[in-house]
Amino acid sequence: MEKRLLLTRSRHDIANQYLYAYSEEIIAEADSLGWKTDRVENEKNQRKEVESRLTKSAYDFVFFNGHGTDESVSGHGDEKLVDAGSASILKDKIVFARSCSALNTLGKEAVKKGCKAFIGYNGLFFISYTNEYQSTPLKDPTARPVMEVSNLAGKLILKGDTVQTAVEAAQRKAGDLILKMLASKEPYDAGTFRALYQNYMTFSFTGDGQAKA
Repeated sequence: MEKRLLLTRSRHDIANQYLYAYSEEIIAEADSLGWKTDRVENEKNQRKEVESRLTKSAYDFVFFNGHGTDESVSGHGDEKLVDAGSASILKDKIVFARSCSALNTLGKEAVKKGCKAFIGYNGLFFISYTNEYQSTPLKDPTARPVMEVSNLAGKLILKGDTVQTAVEAAQRKAGDLILKMLASKEPYDAGTFRALYQNYMTFSFTGDGQAKA
């Protein structure tokens, strides 16, 4: 049976431009593994569209990219897509919110209402970047290690690993990079180190760690 991914992303500010660009790796991975990917992008990345998709279709994995708060994740123009009050639409799904803080309240509420597992951050999610690469995020040496760590968790879910395995693998990758950068004299690494460490400290999940997509 074909598995289905719903991925949201926009490009309305710098942080979202980076999330948009690095989400291409997630889409490519899903395609290579035979997943059906539904993308909700830019102006369509709004609450009405996302709620409609989540209520009408059975998704195995939902990957949000955007700003967040304790209680919500946002889409285009920072409109709230899902919040604690509507968390029931995430029932029976594995969710990854690449957003600040959403694990705290939204994640816990989603699991209470039947979400299999919710992966995310219980504090700020940092993206380090260099100004000269804002228009070409994929070439940014400051951002790439940070985004590759978070992408790893998503890719492993797509490959069929458990939520716990995916989160722990991403944490190990972050830890290895952090240790390597402690002795680095590369000027780009200072910003990358701070972002990796912040995200390492806040990345986790709630729900069934043995859940698979």
